[in-house]
Amino acid sequence: MPRPLPKPMDSPAPQDDLTAAVVDAVQALPTLHKAKFLLDTSLALIDTGRYDDVVENYLDVYLRTPGLPTEDTTKAMLARGRARRAAGDRLLAKAKQDFQAVAKLDPLNRVAQSHLRRDPLIHFSDEPAHHRAPPEIWERVARHIPRHHLRTWLFVSSFHREIAQRLIFHTMDLYFGDDQADNVHKGLDVWDRVKADQVFAKKVKTLRIHWAYEEGDMLDFMMRLFRGALPSFTDLQEFEWIGYPELRDENVQAVLDSHPNLQSLGLIGWHFDAEGVSAFHNLRKFTLRAEDDDGWADMGEVRTVLDNNARTLRHLTLGAYLSRDHSWDSAFQSVTIKNLTHLDLVDTRISHIVLARIAHAHNLQSLTLHGTFEEPSSASVVFGSDHIIDGRHTFLPHLEVFRFVMVGHDDDIALFTSVVQFLRHRTKLRRLDLGSCPWELVQSVLPDLWSLRVLRVRIANLNEDSAVALVNAIPRSMVAIHLATVASDKPVDEYAHLFSRFTALSMLHLHSARRRRPQPTSMSEKDFTLQTDLWHASARHIATCVPSLDFVGWHGEHYVVVRGDGGGVRGDGWDKGAGVVELKELPTRRRLDCGTGVDLGSDDAAWLERKDVPIDYEMPGLEN
Repeated sequence: MPRPLPKPMDSPAPQDDLTAAVVDAVQALPTLHKAKFLLDTSLALIDTGRYDDVVENYLDVYLRTPGLPTEDTTKAMLARGRARRAAGDRLLAKAKQDFQAVAKLDPLNRVAQSHLRRDPLIHFSDEPAHHRAPPEIWERVARHIPRHHLRTWLFVSSFHREIAQRLIFHTMDLYFGDDQADNVHKGLDVWDRVKADQVFAKKVKTLRIHWAYEEGDMLDFMMRLFRGALPSFTDLQEFEWIGYPELRDENVQAVLDSHPNLQSLGLIGWHFDAEGVSAFHNLRKFTLRAEDDDGWADMGEVRTVLDNNARTLRHLTLGAYLSRDHSWDSAFQSVTIKNLTHLDLVDTRISHIVLARIAHAHNLQSLTLHGTFEEPSSASVVFGSDHIIDGRHTFLPHLEVFRFVMVGHDDDIALFTSVVQFLRHRTKLRRLDLGSCPWELVQSVLPDLWSLRVLRVRIANLNEDSAVALVNAIPRSMVAIHLATVASDKPVDEYAHLFSRFTALSMLHLHSARRRRPQPTSMSEKDFTLQTDLWHASARHIATCVPSLDFVGWHGEHYVVVRGDGGGVRGDGWDKGAGVVELKELPTRRRLDCGTGVDLGSDDAAWLERKDVPIDYEMPGLEN
């Protein structure tokens, strides 16, 4: 069979004289010299940034050659290893870009998230900071930054902006019906955006809607808009309805239809109108404040809510109104009470039946009691019944958070004595607020509380000795302190330097019952300006004396601390050697508002300022 003619492309390429001479010379070399030539050629190509299949083949052929010197073999393998790793890094970088692009399009994509978390590269100091630490570390850092300062992350980079947005929009407060039209417009803009932008909608985990509308066409219109926007909050976990009109059956059903697996539900208003709320079966937290019991819903439905969520409910907050007769006895017959880990009773009458049921809730870690005991002597007996057996308390052995703010029992020393006895040797206790308990009793128990980090205390007559006794009695690791007084030997801000020893202290509130912010209606314009400047200078002095502070409380008002660089000049806003200190005033709390929309930097500070429960402990705003 005749042999086919070669195709034109199979013909050898024409060679110049130099190439032909090099080929002849190489062919004449001994085997080891040929191998050395091949190695040098491969190394030269790698140094120029070229590493492909051709160079890979050169090194494979070289390493298969017998009798190679060990030094040259090592050099070849190291060169090939570095080249392979560099090529792999380039491919991994491209792969990471693909995963990041997927994460932007679909932040909840588990495949992309798992690949981004599993970054095997070792990053070096010349790379950007967010490449040297995984996103989880940056998010952890962001969670410890107050929202006021976290906003700056929005302008750093897309990486930081994504983390900041997840935290800033996690909890959203919308206001409808108040005097500020801008708040209403912002709320309507949010409803429009969640319907158009699902990536944004998924960032909102907690939605709190504040209402202030009378019955009428405007209310009907707003309710239709609300029901139309609600399903767009696709990842909603917590929902609170605050104000009037209260949440009613048609809106209960709307929430139930769109979010049947809510973990937390809050109903805060003057009446309990939420008929059908017991249809929720997966609640972990339930909050009810109803100042009147003549709402549309039967108060017996509260018991049904507890019974239907016995498997999951762990946090219960119930609030009423001390000036009217009411009772939680029926609700506390539920088996759910013994499963609770957090219980808050606010502005309410506490019967002996309720207190007895609390005494058997052995899983409680956090307890708030605010109101009036119907039988104070029985309450003294219950608290005094605690014993320590084998280092373990028999009454609420797991307690870590305790608030005891009584109304009408200021002179009941026997009650406070039994409560202080109940608190002795509570080495797990982290937060404490004993309301109007006499300072001498509080002082006696503080040295036993090794784990204490948050303290609200009242010293009726404050002087240098009592202030020194306070700071000496509490641990150095305190993170939040509220000191209230009725009379003081000197301006309370002059005690601030005593708290500089607490290097982790982020919130300090000094509150005198006799101090009020200057009012323009009670003095001349000149005096008002002067007194207001002195007011702010005193608050700023606290932040200057305690360099760790992020927030300052001053006679019921709150400020965020902004520290800048600069030299020490003088005391008016400047901290010697530390730079300028400025205070940004935060909004006051609103009627029936837990206040979580005003960020104080941490859950510890929110608890300290009693913003975690729906109760007006004091008059809101500047009337405070």
